[in-house]
Amino acid sequence: MQARFSLLFPAALVAMVLAAVAGVLWGTADIGWADRLAILSRSEDAPRGLSLIVWQWRIPRVLAVGLIGAGLSLAGALMQTALRNPMADPYLMGLSSGASAAAVAAIIWLPAAVTDRLGVPLIAFLGAAAAFALTMGLSQRRGQPMDPLIVVLAGVAVSLMFQSLTAFFLYIGDPHATRNAMGWLMGTAAGTEWQEVPLLAVAVVALGLMFLTQANALDATLLGEERAQALGIRTARLRAMIFVATVLLTGLAVAVAGIVGFVGLIVPHMARLLVGARHRVLLPITMVLGATVLIAVDLLCRVLLAPEELPLGVLLALFAAPPFIIILRGLRRAV
Repeated sequence: MQARFSLLFPAALVAMVLAAVAGVLWGTADIGWADRLAILSRSEDAPRGLSLIVWQWRIPRVLAVGLIGAGLSLAGALMQTALRNPMADPYLMGLSSGASAAAVAAIIWLPAAVTDRLGVPLIAFLGAAAAFALTMGLSQRRGQPMDPLIVVLAGVAVSLMFQSLTAFFLYIGDPHATRNAMGWLMGTAAGTEWQEVPLLAVAVVALGLMFLTQANALDATLLGEERAQALGIRTARLRAMIFVATVLLTGLAVAVAGIVGFVGLIVPHMARLLVGARHRVLLPITMVLGATVLIAVDLLCRVLLAPEELPLGVLLALFAAPPFIIILRGLRRAV
């Protein structure tokens, strides 16, 4: 697998760079090749309006989407390891439902002055954190180690509760505000700004490097709780680190692009099929593949029905459905 990784990882990096370049060069605005080169080289002859589109809209959007894809894929791989559940993903613990309920409530009920001051992304992040805290509170049993199955069940219960709240808010809300909320719930990276990129970059890179140093411990965790502890792994501490990292990565993703599902579920499976389950090679290629997939899908969202833009979460779900069915069939055979 190490030899395969040595070949596949550079290829994945090249694919990611090509997807990013395509995301910068193509979009709803028709820009000629001469103008593209002039804009990218910051030439004085570059059209000012088109330069604004590329440097202020497209480039930060591509960077943010790539970082979100990498972060959600990393979180998905870690969650699947921590819970030893191949169907786990970053939204398993009610994070997306909590963020959705908080964001929809803010859009529909709070005065515009409040939402402008706080920002819907921050409110959504707080909702995700609240859902996580509730899930952990329901799954903790005093004096006993955390049971991954209880965590999953608690996450499902919290998700259902917040989904019901979201549906209630949408049902009784003003139609105009409800339409805005629905657009956010479907996921979109439109309107991404440069100031949203640095925090995403620091979180994704720092957490990726941190868990690479824990690769051996993560490998041992797959052997089971008792075996990992016999090898000297502090499984409770490692699992807590994974949960906190998942909340941070998912909360930042939701804050920037709304609800973007399936990346954290499908991409880690793709990476395991390519390089195996050793985390030293799994985590890097998972992050690169996640960035590539989301950049490519976001580009399709912009160009398929141009000048209209498709919701990122909707198109991603359509592409993710076939691999998800294949994974389910594989799991049935394994059982």
